[in-house]
Amino acid sequence: MELNQPNRVISLRWLVAVTVFLISLLSVAAWFMWPRSGLESEARVRNYGTLEQLTRFSNFRQAYLRANGGEAALASLQSVRATGIFESGGQQLPFFSLKRRPNQSITTITFPNYELTYVVNGDLIWQRLLMPGAAPLYEVKTGDEALALAQMGDFFDPIMRVLLFDEGIIERLSPSSWMGTPAVKVEFLTKDGQMRAAAYVEIKDMRPLARIEELPDGQERKVLYSDYRIVSGMQEPFLVETFLNDVVQSRVVLEKSDVNVGAVASLFQPPEDLVPLQLQELAVPDEGNAATSEVE
Repeated sequence: MELNQPNRVISLRWLVAVTVFLISLLSVAAWFMWPRSGLESEARVRNYGTLEQLTRFSNFRQAYLRANGGEAALASLQSVRATGIFESGGQQLPFFSLKRRPNQSITTITFPNYELTYVVNGDLIWQRLLMPGAAPLYEVKTGDEALALAQMGDFFDPIMRVLLFDEGIIERLSPSSWMGTPAVKVEFLTKDGQMRAAAYVEIKDMRPLARIEELPDGQERKVLYSDYRIVSGMQEPFLVETFLNDVVQSRVVLEKSDVNVGAVASLFQPPEDLVPLQLQELAVPDEGNAATSEVE
């Protein structure tokens, strides 16, 4: 069964753009959301080392993890909740997102006439469409859409996953700068080999300022992080901008974020009718596009 017109306008291209913004936003949220205590909630005075020192892997790893609360605090970080505005294509859309370790996420985007929710629950990826006066419409995601959305379930950013779990490779650390600010250039490859990128981490507070990604089709995607603020001892970028070949694609304006909000596993469970449907789709991967299901 096909979904109605509002759902059909969500093209794969737009879906990928949404996914990119959420990955960029939530990765950074996981980086900088652990509370610091004492005077550091107002002013960070740590000295992480010189630019030359931080280009050595052991020094960089120690400083990067220390700037984010340390390994013990990161291990205690179990969920992230964020709200804000997503700007793309002339639209300003409120969003809500909730992530739970290790690979669960809920993202709701509010359009003028409907509400769209994407859910990643491990290998099961599904969507809910809500329209005023109508029953919810549910759809299992497979194929390219599922591959794009699956990345939203990653709790940590690629660099943090390399440093904590050896998921990927840091190929090179080198002295550099970004817009005149001294920074370590971090060249890395993700574990699955899907992305090669370079991130610029300024050395004063070990904050990422930019990430430049080489896409498989030869295009370049650039993500800029700015407007860092200290909120209850947390250091967060309140503005995340994404460019494709130097053309702006989206802006994320963060309004509020919280950690360890008590997200329970049942929040990510789909309607029961969707589970056997997805199993059927996975068993027959070559029979056209993903099926859809309407659940009363």
